[in-house]
Amino acid sequence: MKKCIVQYWIPSSDYTDPEYNNLLQEKDQHRLVELSTKSFERYANKYGHDFKRISEKKIDFKHPTFERFDLWLDDSWWEEYDEIMYVDCDVFAMPDAPDIFENYKSLDSFKVCNHPAFQLATEPDHIDNIYHGLLKKCKLDEVKWYGFQPGVFILTKHAKDIMKPYIEQFKALDDHDGHILIWACIKSKVPLTRMSEYYNYKKAHLKGHPEIYFFHAAGHKKLKEQDRITTFLKEKGIK
Repeated sequence: MKKCIVQYWIPSSDYTDPEYNNLLQEKDQHRLVELSTKSFERYANKYGHDFKRISEKKIDFKHPTFERFDLWLDDSWWEEYDEIMYVDCDVFAMPDAPDIFENYKSLDSFKVCNHPAFQLATEPDHIDNIYHGLLKKCKLDEVKWYGFQPGVFILTKHAKDIMKPYIEQFKALDDHDGHILIWACIKSKVPLTRMSEYYNYKKAHLKGHPEIYFFHAAGHKKLKEQDRITTFLKEKGIK
């Protein structure tokens, strides 16, 4: 079966909580979103995968960030695909990035990138940053193992089936979508594949960092460091 890469880009103003979780409004990031989309269209074409950018809401809950739960809730996705990679609209595929589906072939697991903020958390302040809200209902060791940054992940049909009963509860869970995803992993005990953090790397535009595969211009750095980010992307051929 085919693989698919999916992004969601829907105006937050169409939702009841457009400033949810301190996320940027679409007017502040339109140019970078277009560059992100172009980079993944090229990436998908290069390796023979489908690419879809979703622009119409289906979940219609609080904020567009929840729309990705549709990948679990709408079984029609899985009539055509056995794997779907979700990527945020501020993630950029480097022109030489290898095929992530080829590098991680398992169809029996949920695939996420290593995230040292979770896996290497040892100091009390580091633990406080990852262990709160809904995740406090789980064991710390489970949070550290399953924890990931949800800007990039690969969902397989098998993992979808295991996690779906927990994702279905999202409207009743008083926490943000990232915590809900981690909580659903822990509660469902879905098998996990840990991918290289180079597929979800946040500081590639700064000096001294390695050659990576996907650059994630996460959070408000998109505004604070926009010139540096666009210069970095242009140097990599993303323009």
